[in-house]
Amino acid sequence: MRLIVSFSARRDGNCGDIARCIAAPGDRIVHFCDLHAHACAECAYECFGGQCRYSGDAVHRLYESMKGCERVILVVPMYCGNPSSLYFAFLERGQGYFRSEAAYEEVVRRLYIIGVYGAASETPDFLPCLEKWFADTPYTGRVLGLERHAFGQKMADRLLDVPQVRMLLEAFMA
Repeated sequence: MRLIVSFSARRDGNCGDIARCIAAPGDRIVHFCDLHAHACAECAYECFGGQCRYSGDAVHRLYESMKGCERVILVVPMYCGNPSSLYFAFLERGQGYFRSEAAYEEVVRRLYIIGVYGAASETPDFLPCLEKWFADTPYTGRVLGLERHAFGQKMADRLLDVPQVRMLLEAFMA
């Protein structure tokens, strides 16, 4: 089974479309906006000395479920020049989850990321931000950027209406 996680707040936007497009029978799609995610707030940095105070919640269970998947695909939109705040909440909680290199390896070896954004010229750091997952690992070619402007698309347009986008997704998922 593959796990596909959309970090868009819009279930029926481009990220949701992409998640449904790449999903095969038996795959699981999670819309992060549907999870009750505790932010790293109101704590005393318990994760640095032991266990995150929110371990056991939906985000922790999502991280745990990743270890049992054949592949994990994150679909991350960019809003206002940054990855979505939902994605940042997920990353932030990783601080409490990844207390060992072994736990990180269990997730990152399964991980692939699709970034959806406007224009590379306006946001040149978006894809490098996503590629940080793979720094100091042997994994390469795990991030696909879908730049809407390169396909003549505006915010409200549907990326999957562009045949080349579908071909890029198919090649990336192969």
